[in-house]
Amino acid sequence: MITDQLSTRKKTLSTFTALACASLLCATAHAQQASGEEAAGKASEVSQQPNRATKRAALEEVVVTARRREESLQTAPVAVSALTGDDMRQRGITNTGELAKSVPSLEISQGRASQIYIRGVGQRSGFARVDPTVGVYLDDLFIPRSDSQLLDTVDIENVQVLRGPQGTLFGKNTTGGAMVLTLAKPGDTQEGYVDLTLGSLGAQTLRAAWTQPVTDDLSVRFAINNRRRDGFTEDVVSGQKGGSVDRLSGLFQTRWLASDSVTVDTLLFLSDRDDTLEHNNCRINNDQALFLEGLYVMWPGDTDPSQPTAYRENCEANSEERLGDLKSNTGAYPNLNWDQQQAMIGATVEWLYSPDHQIKGVFGARKAEKGALVTSDQDGGPGNWSESHNHGDSEQKSLSAELQFSGGFFDERLRYTGGLFYMLEENFEPFTLVSGFGGLDLKTIGELGAGQVPTRPTPGGTVPFVGAVTGNPIQQNEFDLTNNTLAAYVQSSFDITPMLELTLGLRWTSENRESNLVLTQADTTAIENRMRSAGLVGACLGPELPGVCQSNVPWAADPVGQISALFPDANGDGIDDFPMNDSPFLDQSKEKTFSKVTPMASLSYTIPGLGDGFLSSVTLYTTYSDGFKSGFFEPRVEDGLQQVEPEEVKNLEFGYKIEALERSLRINGAIYTMEFTNQQLIQVQTDSAENLAVVFDNAGNSEIEGTEVEVQWMPSANMLVNFSASYNDYTFTEFSDRDLLQASLGNNVVVDRTDEPFPVSPETTVSLGVQYTWDTTVGSFTPRIDASYKSEIYLGLDRGSFEAYERNKELAGDDAKTLVDLRFSWSSLDYRTSVAAFVKNATDERYLPGAASVGSSLGTFFSFYGEPRTYGVELRYEY
Repeated sequence: MITDQLSTRKKTLSTFTALACASLLCATAHAQQASGEEAAGKASEVSQQPNRATKRAALEEVVVTARRREESLQTAPVAVSALTGDDMRQRGITNTGELAKSVPSLEISQGRASQIYIRGVGQRSGFARVDPTVGVYLDDLFIPRSDSQLLDTVDIENVQVLRGPQGTLFGKNTTGGAMVLTLAKPGDTQEGYVDLTLGSLGAQTLRAAWTQPVTDDLSVRFAINNRRRDGFTEDVVSGQKGGSVDRLSGLFQTRWLASDSVTVDTLLFLSDRDDTLEHNNCRINNDQALFLEGLYVMWPGDTDPSQPTAYRENCEANSEERLGDLKSNTGAYPNLNWDQQQAMIGATVEWLYSPDHQIKGVFGARKAEKGALVTSDQDGGPGNWSESHNHGDSEQKSLSAELQFSGGFFDERLRYTGGLFYMLEENFEPFTLVSGFGGLDLKTIGELGAGQVPTRPTPGGTVPFVGAVTGNPIQQNEFDLTNNTLAAYVQSSFDITPMLELTLGLRWTSENRESNLVLTQADTTAIENRMRSAGLVGACLGPELPGVCQSNVPWAADPVGQISALFPDANGDGIDDFPMNDSPFLDQSKEKTFSKVTPMASLSYTIPGLGDGFLSSVTLYTTYSDGFKSGFFEPRVEDGLQQVEPEEVKNLEFGYKIEALERSLRINGAIYTMEFTNQQLIQVQTDSAENLAVVFDNAGNSEIEGTEVEVQWMPSANMLVNFSASYNDYTFTEFSDRDLLQASLGNNVVVDRTDEPFPVSPETTVSLGVQYTWDTTVGSFTPRIDASYKSEIYLGLDRGSFEAYERNKELAGDDAKTLVDLRFSWSSLDYRTSVAAFVKNATDERYLPGAASVGSSLGTFFSFYGEPRTYGVELRYEY
């Protein structure tokens, strides 16, 4: 249980922490000799840069709002990483997706869907029916859908990444954590900047912002970000360049000081994204998968059922080994254009109605539309054999309102934050599952009918039968979703002594989910008639197996290929044009309210009387927190909507925050253990008719034990070192599944999957950044290097993928990788003008930011590479 003593595996975590701390102590001993200057005075903004005005080798204070009030990072009992806009620019971070290079335990995958994981807790899908596990907030406004969470850094003042469940303060209850972005606000002086970047792959980026006071009480601020870049992958058939970027976003803010006690902020955010996603490659990882020799399925191009090769050849036609580096063959119509528009408005009213108490109201509305897009190419090759598409425009709408109360009593000895949160979401999401046609030999059909595992057909085969592999060649789903979220929360901190703080929190969450699914299938009667008219089939197998017919064409003449050719992709949308039924196969609605009360408690102690000597400050804390993510309804082919239970994470954490060497060294870390219940995980399942589907389901229970450390060190006034590391041990304690081959025979055979690793989550991450500034009579020169390491990552969905991963990590995972970024910048004496040259991924490392292996049924590992080495120059002027 969560309150038990840490298990023996904690020795690994403790050893990791001890080694990190030992290496840091060695560094501090050297630093103590090198730095004897006074500590710098504290600043009131998030920054880790040297105070060049006084030349003191000291870190400035970092002020965070992780608990909805301003407090020092070093005394806040929360595992949080904080970076300013300047920090991100100096590290070359241009969008929130790149934060994973610097923040421990953070993993962000990009591709067909944005995937944010913290400490192994994340969501592997962009479907609107599934809530993200990591909440992303823009000026307190919650961004509810994962395909809009990864933002370009448009006029960001700072970003804070909170690790662990955030159940009692933020708008939505989350199991993984929160990413909080704060915008630069309009001030009372005229100021702004222009930032221009030119680089390889035709990269062009323009960022600019301007603050204009209108009256003594009213100011406005405009910001724009226009980013373009050519693609770096090439499809050898269509000639399309994948990985291109074409984004335009604008921001308009106002700040009105309505009175001495009332401030009103508004924002309008608009964005237009017209990217082309990276092209994928394919590898076969299981010859015994159902779509290969598990069922001896024949595909277009196969002519001998004893030696089916077309499926393999389709995949290998899109393999890196055959095509070369960054080349792809995904067919004539890849359908990879990410076309999305988003608009968001917000208003925040703060009323300091007494010196010690405040009311804050946050109101927002959001609308987004996204065009057609392939979400998964399961067969991995140019054939339209097994794919998922958003076949039309998706729409997302949301309204939110939050009322916060905060303040303090007894000279701030007792502090509180409480509030109410409400959100209404309406989402429309169309998606199509394509399975196309396959063939089975009569001998194989007889063995399946007898409940036997199929044996290899005789050379040349007997009688061919052709039809849909999964019951119907195409299934069009249209989802209408309405979500109502209501929550009430309170969190209070009490100073038992000036150095000992107790924090208690409680949150009640109610999530009402209403789902309507309309499922329309291909017209099997029209399909049969077209096949008969072409003289390709004879008898069909009637109502039990609609659209499955005996072929008049022998195996040697490729009957599956000839029949598939009757249904081409005439309109070029990437989906073969099958005749569709006029009426839906299923029109179903379900509604349920998921509710939960989640508590938290924290006890922190700051060691008194340290001053600014070797140890300047030490804060120790322990925290218990509980996170909750709503359940939802998942379509499971012909069974319709099936309920997926809510997931819950319980976290017990021990943390330390240390400043030493006259505040030139900062070491923050945590050791934690988490219980993960009913993890919502993508799996390969079957419906009651044994149709295969990649769906969400609950994976049972698991445990996560880990440790993190972050270090900032200024050995001199001109040098800054950033270091972070994390180690997480992920273990399933309850995870069972069905054997898919036995399921296809009508047998329910349970498979224990508790020995599998967590997907998408590296066990170890390490990052190191070093910069040194030379001050000269013509300005300051600063070289910087950033290196980030992540251990190997498992990317499978099913048991067959894990077995392939055990044989060869490259069949279902990504190797350990180290990415190196270089930057050399010059700043004028007044710091208004700067020029920087940069190289990203300097070693030209190949890595997989998005991939999935489906080994049991499909037998394929489809993946795409991240950005290769890029370089450029950035010019910035502040005025």
